[in-house]
Amino acid sequence: MRYIQPPAHHAATVSSPQPTMPRDFFAASQDGAITESPDAQTPKAGATTGSNGSNEFIIHRIDTDQPNPQLSSRPEKLERTAKLHPYVQTLSIADLDSCERLESSCFPEEERCTAAKFHYRLTTCPDLCIGLFSTTDSSSPVADAATYPAARAPDSFSPQLKSVLIAHVIATKTIAPGWTDESMEIPSNWQSGLTRDDDDTKGHSENGRTLALHSLAVLPAFQNQGLGKTILKSYMQRMSSSGVADRIALLAHDGLVKFYESVGYVNKGKSGVTFGGGGWNNLVYEFGDDGPGF
Repeated sequence: MRYIQPPAHHAATVSSPQPTMPRDFFAASQDGAITESPDAQTPKAGATTGSNGSNEFIIHRIDTDQPNPQLSSRPEKLERTAKLHPYVQTLSIADLDSCERLESSCFPEEERCTAAKFHYRLTTCPDLCIGLFSTTDSSSPVADAATYPAARAPDSFSPQLKSVLIAHVIATKTIAPGWTDESMEIPSNWQSGLTRDDDDTKGHSENGRTLALHSLAVLPAFQNQGLGKTILKSYMQRMSSSGVADRIALLAHDGLVKFYESVGYVNKGKSGVTFGGGGWNNLVYEFGDDGPGF
């Protein structure tokens, strides 16, 4: 899918994760490596890989995070990013409005995650979704961000500050043998508490061993500064350490293939998916025994 810095369900109930302690991920990623990430909320899984696992794909919408010499050389943009002191933490349903605003600022309407899908994913599997935040006040350039109006105070002791969403990764798990439109759908009975069939491929499947990356988005004002790669690497480390899945799968347009290959994804060829106009490539990252190979 597209990624504006590159950019784009009935399961066991997941309790809302507790926020992790803020950490400056921009500073930690200057050498291109993340040495630590917040604790994953999903317990280590013991399930083995199914015979159809390696062929599971999901769309990853994204514009490009490839470094742009013209943009990167602008002192004001570098200064703005350096002052972010961004940190990564798990998203929750409380971040719904911020996620919608971020998505709308990055993607054309036909490729956006809808409000209903955000509600479903942030309720059903919030532990598979993370956000890159910056805590700031109203005098900061971040106050002009599309997500600022939806930002909340980081705690009750600092009401003058806001934790502003800068980027996010949205995902579910799938048992599907290949990408289908059903993988993006919302099960009609997901709020009923009824148990879904094991072979139901609609939406999030808790027993799935493939992470379906639906969206990687970065606010336009902070693109082309490495934040997309920062949050993606953090996500890959977190999910690998948790043991929640065996791989991450996504779809990307031709211009983004090299970006994903640079962090270990393998291009499996063209996809027949027509979502958002089609033209996607299947990309997969397999978690190895030694974790992500950055």
